[in-house]
Amino acid sequence: MKLHKKIRAGALQFVLFIGAVIAVLLMTFVLLHHTQGLFDKKTSKVVEVIKRADMGIRYAMGEDFQNNSSTTLNLGMDDGIEVTVSKSYWGIFERYTALSRFKKIEFSKIALIGGQLEQNFPALYVKDNDRPIIIAGSAKIIGTVLLPKQGIRPGGISGRFYQYEALVYGQVKESVKTMPYLDSGFRSQLKQLLLNDQIGIQGNELRYKPDLRAINSFESPTQYIFGDVLRFSEGELRGNILVKASSSISIGKGCNIKDVVFMAPKIIVEEGFKGSLQALALDEIQIGKKAYLEYPSALMVDRDDKPYEKSRKAPNILIGEGTTINGVVGYLGNHQENVFYPQISVAEGASIRGEIYCEKSLELKGNVLGKVTTDSFIAMENGSIYQNHLFNGHIDVNGLPEEYGGLLSNAGKTVVKWLY
Repeated sequence: MKLHKKIRAGALQFVLFIGAVIAVLLMTFVLLHHTQGLFDKKTSKVVEVIKRADMGIRYAMGEDFQNNSSTTLNLGMDDGIEVTVSKSYWGIFERYTALSRFKKIEFSKIALIGGQLEQNFPALYVKDNDRPIIIAGSAKIIGTVLLPKQGIRPGGISGRFYQYEALVYGQVKESVKTMPYLDSGFRSQLKQLLLNDQIGIQGNELRYKPDLRAINSFESPTQYIFGDVLRFSEGELRGNILVKASSSISIGKGCNIKDVVFMAPKIIVEEGFKGSLQALALDEIQIGKKAYLEYPSALMVDRDDKPYEKSRKAPNILIGEGTTINGVVGYLGNHQENVFYPQISVAEGASIRGEIYCEKSLELKGNVLGKVTTDSFIAMENGSIYQNHLFNGHIDVNGLPEEYGGLLSNAGKTVVKWLY
């Protein structure tokens, strides 16, 4: 009987090979598990870095930061993520840029910031000038109103008397002899934008052409277009671009405009235009018929430092028939003279989804889905002037979503738009 049997060398090699394969597989599984763990940790950290940028902007909105400054935030979290926030202005809105960083991981986020709607905000505020409001024709107000002590009365113009049963479809309260507060930083920034020239910002200028095409991210330095009389008939302007003219700017319906700021004494947006922009003027803004300005657009005339124009009869802001504006329409100017023409005129069939803020007289024949704040109303009919008359205009507070962000005030701030 044989007690020993020889094993072939090939079998031993096979066993060793199988063992090596198993060892490699085990090592691969261990490596994959370790890699998956590292990947999960990195993914989690990336998500935290992204969240922290958003948190930084939300936190900064509640703080008082100096304009054109950068601040490292202390969010009370000891996890190695550093968040830096810088504040500037873009037109009438604030712009916050948050950069969150963890080792080599970085993420930036840019937000356009506007004024938050106060709780139970009114449909209408009229400054108390010791005169009642006269409502006539098909005019209608839905929502809470703050009116002069003399209140509101029905009336008529050219035989067209007030046609509804209630004078206000909402609560009536008393206003005071001052206009509601506007952020002083916003007013100061607006004056600086309109009155300063281009000294010190050369180097990022774009050469003007009527059909210019330019797209600039808000993560890049602002690009500028300067001139005396600028007319954009075609082309595309999008993003972080500022246009300033010493005389006038015209924007044709063939232009593709988005998020650009225009500044001039006079700005004209022609009939049929569609896009989003901010128009900031020293004297006059004209919006043609059937234009459509997307949210968040803004039209603002600032005559705070200019004397009353005795010879002027035309509105400082004219909004044509059938035009829709999503955003802010505002006139600033506290001159004390009695002015017998409207500073803002909204034609029949025009619609404002947002707010009107007028420090003098407003002629409202169209619709406002949101809120109106004004010193007084005025109606121009058949060559006659009717002071403190609201004629045919509609104001409905229910037409404005709570997420809306507009003029900066003391009611808090909200994100108007995330920039690109």
